[in-house]
Amino acid sequence: MNTDYNLYKIFLYLYEEKSISRTANRLYVSQPAISYSLKELENQLGYTLFYRNSKGIEPTMEAKELYNYISTAFNILNDAEEHINNLNHLNVGCIRIGVPSYIGMFYLTDVVTSFHEKFPGITFEIVSKPMSEMVELLETRKLDVIVGTLPINSKKNVTKVTLSKFHNCFAYYKNKMKDVSIENMKDLESYPLILPDQSFSVRLKLDEYMESKNIKYHPVLESWSTEVMLSMVRSGVGIGYFIQEIINQQMDKDKFEVLSFDNNLPDVDVCCVYIEEFLTRATSKFIELLKDKKK
Repeated sequence: MNTDYNLYKIFLYLYEEKSISRTANRLYVSQPAISYSLKELENQLGYTLFYRNSKGIEPTMEAKELYNYISTAFNILNDAEEHINNLNHLNVGCIRIGVPSYIGMFYLTDVVTSFHEKFPGITFEIVSKPMSEMVELLETRKLDVIVGTLPINSKKNVTKVTLSKFHNCFAYYKNKMKDVSIENMKDLESYPLILPDQSFSVRLKLDEYMESKNIKYHPVLESWSTEVMLSMVRSGVGIGYFIQEIINQQMDKDKFEVLSFDNNLPDVDVCCVYIEEFLTRATSKFIELLKDKKK
């Protein structure tokens, strides 16, 4: 049955007001229009909803049963409208961000903090997985935006906005590796290296670059986590490969020896990737802030 929404609304008000005149005043329509709508609803449903009495109208047993369902339905609709209104005004919501750990630990902190101060009702979900998995999550609307390094490949029509360019470097802990003697990149072949996992674009670029320079190396540790790499470097396990900004933000940065080789190592282009048609109002605002924070 395809009953007009307005008929149920009139029924709801009639049930609560127990009066055709008060219902008409509440809805700003004429009493004959209310009576006509009630008769139309009763015809569609096939039973009487109200009896007239000296005080106004009295609901039938069928009306009492119907009211339980209609009032619940209208409450749900009102809640839905209120929720959508809150979403539009950024009072509630969640932004799901996919980001590799070597980017997220230093790049997103300030942006998320600024956004949270402005819109405290918005929560964040941060996901760190292989880029191929995060792209799949983006395509299936399980992520709202990816903040990562190029290349980022997708089968869908995604928007990519370059945010920053960072330099990479090798770095070791001076207190733990005291006899290091490196004058050029070829010398890295003689030292244990701690590298990002091979699935990361920053690692793929490094591998391509080293191959072009005919430099062969065998890492002693490959990790998904920048925090793990930093810990291993601090323990003297080997020389790590990082975005230089990460080293610059460490409390003990003076204890790291940075090897940038005159910035000849591949740069990192950090970008945000999203699907325009999937954007929520909150995500759109967050992306605007990302763009404003370009370095």
